Amino acid sequence: MLTLNDDERALKEGVESFAEGELRPQIKPFVDAHQFPEKLVAQFSALGFMGTAYEPEYDGGGLGARGSAIVAESLSVIEPGFAAIYLCNSAPMTVISRYGSPELKREWLAPLCRGEMIASFGVTEPHGGSDVASIKTRAVDDGNCWVLNGSKVFSTNAGTPLHGLSTVVAVTDPDKGPKGLSTFVVPVGTEGFRVGKAGHKTGWRIAPSVELFFEDCRIPKRFLVGELGDGLKQILTTLSLGRILVAAAALGLSRKAFNLARDYGRGRTVGGRPIFDNQGLTFPLADAMTQIHAAELMIRNAACLADAGKPFRTESSMAKLFASELAGRVADTAVQVHGGYGMFEEYEVSGLLGEAKVLQIVEGTSEVQRLLIARELTAS
Repeated sequence: MLTLNDDERALKEGVESFAEGELRPQIKPFVDAHQFPEKLVAQFSALGFMGTAYEPEYDGGGLGARGSAIVAESLSVIEPGFAAIYLCNSAPMTVISRYGSPELKREWLAPLCRGEMIASFGVTEPHGGSDVASIKTRAVDDGNCWVLNGSKVFSTNAGTPLHGLSTVVAVTDPDKGPKGLSTFVVPVGTEGFRVGKAGHKTGWRIAPSVELFFEDCRIPKRFLVGELGDGLKQILTTLSLGRILVAAAALGLSRKAFNLARDYGRGRTVGGRPIFDNQGLTFPLADAMTQIHAAELMIRNAACLADAGKPFRTESSMAKLFASELAGRVADTAVQVHGGYGMFEEYEVSGLLGEAKVLQIVEGTSEVQRLLIARELTAS
């Protein structure tokens, strides 16, 4: 366990108190039903945790990426899908915090920090995947408004009862390629903005991910985030910060899987012998203990660099790659320790492989992370 300062320790204790006291006893029916836990999210948000990272002058907690990582990990130890709601709300908050005007922050960041609503991020498109250069959604200048047309996919938190806005990346100058992208705030209820239906996922089951549609969607000029044409820079920074949170959620999932495997293995006997007499089960858990500690250090390092304003993109990719793939391995080990019982939904361990797989895909797949890290080999 890393040494935390007083604010971080108080934050961790607060989130864990909510997670143990409210989330653990109530969340399973929502997971089983693939249902967004509206009252629990509202309760969590009202405690101010959604604003952990952001400026105190906009009602945030001022604890940066380090604080956000603590929240994501602590939630994921209990329910990875709840951590998903948190980290997917953080992406639009981050882009507004880092690039929005003071007026935009007062209008949208402050109520998000206070937990009055949650938000979604609209970047990925049906035919684009991780390639932001393939974005087709257009925003056209029309006097006092921007007019958006296009669609997005995998926008988590959109369409829920607490959804208040989406931040949307669109092409504003098609002649400039990726440098012709800009980001906009699109409030829920704006004419021409429509949200699709959520499907059932194998992971993040309580965090609905939907398609967004924009059909002659008119928004005020002031809803442009930052400068025109800064969308690519904003995406890259926001995704890099998001990877720290995905890594932290993966770390929490690894701890959850490890704890379930350890507790089950300690009490299980076969043929009169404890199953942990078998080194084939204990050695993978010994490896998991070691790698969980390494992941914690990598996440903390990336978060510290980000909070210090130093380059951190490669470190965030390494942390996300390592932690998300670790989560898959530890989840697999946990199921193996449970044997046949690991296949039954009555056992909490049965759903962890699906949860781990989501973390290997969101905010850039493992292959994308390896590509980004490999670029450092040829960097001048």
